[in-house]
Amino acid sequence: MITIQKIKNLTDSELDKLFNRFGEDFSSIMIDTVIPIVNDVKNGGEDAVKKYTEKFDGVKLHSVFATEEEINEGHKNAPKDVLAAFMEARKNIEEFHRRQLRENSIYTREDGITLGVNYQAIESAGIYVPGGKASYPSSVLMGVIPAQIAGAKNITIITPPNKEGKVPDIIYAICKELGVKNIIKSGGAQGIALAAFGSDKIQKCDIIVGPGNIFVTAAKTYLFSMGVIQIDSMAGPSEILIISDEKSRPDWVAWDFLSQAEHEERALAVLVTTSEKLAQEVKDIVIKDIESGKGRHEIKKTSVANGGTILVADSLDEAINFSNKYGPEHMEFMVDNPLEYIDRIKNVGSLFLGRHAPVAVGDYYSGTNHVLPTGGAARFSSGTSVETFLRRTTFQLLSEESLKKTAGPVRLMSTYEGFDDKHGDSVDIRFR
Repeated sequence: MITIQKIKNLTDSELDKLFNRFGEDFSSIMIDTVIPIVNDVKNGGEDAVKKYTEKFDGVKLHSVFATEEEINEGHKNAPKDVLAAFMEARKNIEEFHRRQLRENSIYTREDGITLGVNYQAIESAGIYVPGGKASYPSSVLMGVIPAQIAGAKNITIITPPNKEGKVPDIIYAICKELGVKNIIKSGGAQGIALAAFGSDKIQKCDIIVGPGNIFVTAAKTYLFSMGVIQIDSMAGPSEILIISDEKSRPDWVAWDFLSQAEHEERALAVLVTTSEKLAQEVKDIVIKDIESGKGRHEIKKTSVANGGTILVADSLDEAINFSNKYGPEHMEFMVDNPLEYIDRIKNVGSLFLGRHAPVAVGDYYSGTNHVLPTGGAARFSSGTSVETFLRRTTFQLLSEESLKKTAGPVRLMSTYEGFDDKHGDSVDIRFR
């Protein structure tokens, strides 16, 4: 089911499989499924969404959009203790994300040119909240809160219904608490397309964020390529990489390992440890848990069989170097004095330091965002934040005197690049 290997003994092929793991080929489903759905929704709107929701989810919707009565009823029926827990997490998420606001700036150089940058909100945002095998009301908080702090005025939730055509009460309740009234009761490519194009009932979204299945990811990618929307990233399976020395309790490590595996069959869980003893103990606990048949048994079993990996490093330096190349979505660093290593750890979506910081705390409560780059994309991108929902506009103001100083360099550079007519002349003509 799961093997233990030393990092230094991995072949180039094995390393390549670990480091370049995104690997989802969208071409067939893009051509055969996603593009036709997107185009159909563009032309057919809500009726097309209803058709595909019935086809893929087996649900016949009366309306694609949640009514105010549905939202109020969901708020009324949601378990009060559960809603209270999410609202407590809301405070932490808001506090953390408010610190991410960017300030506008302006300055004037010695040559008289005034330069600056203005940050403005993307006013219409879509938040995808996955459904299906599990409900993710926490994703409502993680998408809506940074969008609101950034200044988005129009926010739409896109989420698939259950077999009765309903959205979970707790999602409605959180939306009501956050003041979100636009809810599309359809997921997949059809829900994404409706949010991207809009309708007579909702304003089109200019950005859509949030994880989903391969059809959601392909639809977001296609619409981004067409210039219809901005997106956060091409999300793949959820993943964790745990680095631990010999001092961690093996059951703690195993539970963190399995907490990621129970997400879905394609989830990836990796342990890198400097202790062969810990590696074997964690392996034994993982196997025992799976064989017990508890919880999401089949999902954990498949996930661990396909993507569960335990590696032994000769040193923490080797473990950190492996992680930096792997670029994990989540990374737990279970060692003494973890902050001493913080400058050496790179390419992580969200970092959990010490032995008392399981990923679940960040997924729900601590305040950091759980919408993160996967598949190694942490090597070049970051998780969802307030900045995700901001546009940056640069500006410059020149006087006659400051423009005159640019004439020579602009003429030389534009001529060298082959624009020897109007580029330089657009400066020179102002002084003839």
